[in-house]
Amino acid sequence: MSQAVGLQVSLNDIAPLLELAPDAQQSDVLQKVAQSVRDSSGSEAGSISLTDYFRILADLSVALNDETIHLSSRHLMPGTTSYIVSNLSSCENLADAMRLIAKSYNVLHGGSYNRVEERDGYLLYIIDDSSFPYRAANDDYIHFSLECVMILLHGMLALATSDAQFPYLRKIHTKRHRGTLRSNHMAFWDVPVRYQSKNYTLFYDLPAAQLPITLSADANPSQREIYQKVIAMVEDKSSSPEQKTGLVNRVYEAANLGMRDQSQVATHLGISVATLRRRLKEEKTSFRTICHDVTNEAAKHLLMQGSHVSEVAEELGYSDFRSFTRAFKGWNGVTPRQYIAMKDDEGGTSSTF
Repeated sequence: MSQAVGLQVSLNDIAPLLELAPDAQQSDVLQKVAQSVRDSSGSEAGSISLTDYFRILADLSVALNDETIHLSSRHLMPGTTSYIVSNLSSCENLADAMRLIAKSYNVLHGGSYNRVEERDGYLLYIIDDSSFPYRAANDDYIHFSLECVMILLHGMLALATSDAQFPYLRKIHTKRHRGTLRSNHMAFWDVPVRYQSKNYTLFYDLPAAQLPITLSADANPSQREIYQKVIAMVEDKSSSPEQKTGLVNRVYEAANLGMRDQSQVATHLGISVATLRRRLKEEKTSFRTICHDVTNEAAKHLLMQGSHVSEVAEELGYSDFRSFTRAFKGWNGVTPRQYIAMKDDEGGTSSTF
């Protein structure tokens, strides 16, 4: 199986998931992976992207009617994570949200496996699984799964704070030995990772505790939307600096080809809509701004070629020339007629109105 660029998951690390393929026929991603393993005839199984791994989890949680994906002997009904996240809007700050998440999962799992602490200048989310009722007995699989649970938790908190907690993350602890790593999923973290720790832990700078919760009271993100947030985060980390720098130009190119739907452009670029929005924001622009720029340049070109205002409006998809005129003036500070007059004064081509 070919390996894609970016964060990768060794199929050996998710072997227990592949064994569930016959029970999850609706997971297209999982079925393709399982078929690839069967076709490998015993050779090295290869890897899949970390984004595909999370897509598989989203599918399996529904197909198996268990959000733990049979990792725990105590099932969690699909919708559990969505319910917990929707309740975070009642929290005042990040520390309260983290405590609510920990308490909720402890109640649902039937034990004190999660806790939140404030010490040594850090806000910690700690997962102590020493007595957790695992259904699987594969240590490597458990390590991998819990490391990905930390990524999921980071995504849940990002939904609650509109990504405000990102700069406060300082380090990660995991229980596994570094030498057992086969996947490069831990490269997701831009902070130091300590191996062979007592627990799985997210460390945030203590001031993050007071970050406000921005999730609206009527927000009810679905489980798939939560996973999509995580996938968007992974996609962002998987892209090289060169890919990020050139994104704006690629969006302009797509818009010039007539793609004016954000979902269509995101698919064209091979990223999620959420990732597209975030990367454009990092470049101090937006999809709407780019579309307006492309439309404006097209309008100017048509006007200078002698097209009538009403013809330009129709060509660019406006319902009438008045709405086009308002938009044009908003972009340039002058009406189309005034723009032509200015260009004529500069020695441009005359147009007939």
